[in-house]
Amino acid sequence: MTDDRDIPSDQLFTGVEDVDDDRELGPILTPEDRPRGILSPTDREYLCGHKEYAQPQTDANRRQAIRERIVNGLKDFALLSVLLEPGERDKVFAELGQEETDEALASMVAFAYLGVEGDRHRLETCLEHGILQGATVGQFSESGGRATDADVSISVEYDPNIEALYQRFEDDGELTDAEIGALVRAGRIGGDDLEELAESSGGFPGVFVGKRAGSRE
Repeated sequence: MTDDRDIPSDQLFTGVEDVDDDRELGPILTPEDRPRGILSPTDREYLCGHKEYAQPQTDANRRQAIRERIVNGLKDFALLSVLLEPGERDKVFAELGQEETDEALASMVAFAYLGVEGDRHRLETCLEHGILQGATVGQFSESGGRATDADVSISVEYDPNIEALYQRFEDDGELTDAEIGALVRAGRIGGDDLEELAESSGGFPGVFVGKRAGSRE
């Protein structure tokens, strides 16, 4: 297969003009020099910031081509998961090795998580369906019988946004015990602040009202 690096850009996309090679680029990553996958080598150079186009239309065409390749690549997994011979599938993962396989799978999950906009319940359902499908294909169903259920639970914990919490404290916003503790550990509030917060609880344990900056002595 001819790689699109060997084809003049004006044959690949409409509205192509010569790229100004003197423009300063800001590469994000250095792409691996490897054959086409879902992305072509030129796609990788573009995404990593090593390739720019002088014309907006050319840039838009490149982004559209990337989207189309991703869409069709994802659709191909419906065939690969069922129709690729087990021996060929084993060779794929053997060639990757355990470390690269784990990294690739983690990246796939990250892309899926972003694609469903962080909808954990939706992603849990998708993963459960996928695991069930995989468990009923090939050798996995031979020893344990037919798979009937799979359970996936996703929990994501975030570090507190100290600046946002402190701003809420300054604006008389409500703060929980955990949020107050985060502000104390970050050194943003001290003993006097805690005393005033304790007085502001108003009979609702665990919820405190902050104070405006203008009220501080």
